[in-house]
Amino acid sequence: MYITRPSEEKCKMINRNKLGRALRGALIKAKAERRLICGLLPAIAYLEKSPEDVVLCVLPQTRPGDAANHIQTVLLHAFCYENYIPVLEVDSSQKLATYCGVAKKSIDSGQCNCAIIVRDERIQLSENDSIPMSPTEQTLADFYECTIEESPRPVIELPI
Repeated sequence: MYITRPSEEKCKMINRNKLGRALRGALIKAKAERRLICGLLPAIAYLEKSPEDVVLCVLPQTRPGDAANHIQTVLLHAFCYENYIPVLEVDSSQKLATYCGVAKKSIDSGQCNCAIIVRDERIQLSENDSIPMSPTEQTLADFYECTIEESPRPVIELPI
């Protein structure tokens, strides 16, 4: 599967100020539909088994001094890039944990270092092998494609 880059006009139309709310909505909806996988190890296990079914990967910014987590994140970014999986970086692992429904104990320790949204298996794949996405998920994937060459990568601020 190959994701095509959106047009310049479409890239300019993406409202970066609303991306945090859009991502929060996509995470909550995916959780309700049982399409959300939280945690680095469960996400890696799913990616290893079925990378073609992953719609988005969401990672919080790595904290300075957390070398092990940084290395895992870099490797996960590379794997997703090789498999055409959009990766969005967010400002807070605690907010991400809240939207994913991670246990309060884990939230207090800041433990939600990865979340992936997988495709809805009830929807058949189209003839062009593109993963079916909701309009919000498509906007988030378009944002990734529009900003793929930006350095440093943009960080989406999740609302409280």
